[in-house]
Amino acid sequence: MHRRGVGAGTIAKKKLAKAKYKERGTVLAEDQLAQMSKQLDMFKTNLEEFASKHKQEIRKNPEFRVQFQDMCATIGVDPLASGKGFWSEIWQE
Repeated sequence: MHRRGVGAGTIAKKKLAKAKYKERGTVLAEDQLAQMSKQLDMFKTNLEEFASKHKQEIRKNPEFRVQFQDMCATIGVDPLASGKGFWSEIWQE
């Protein structure tokens, strides 16, 4: 009777398989990070376009402004945080 799954050869194969899984996991994690970064950039662009398109309404309509700020807060964007740049232009009167 032969016992399989025991011995130096089996241990080496398991180590190799483990290394391959780890490498594949790293590749997948890097791909996910790249995709998330791309989506975040696209979202930022779309949010800036929306704010620019509705700039006058955001400035003049307090109810709309509160809704816009609530939406931004929900997703973790603070358009009032920076004193310079795009968002400061939106809030200037």
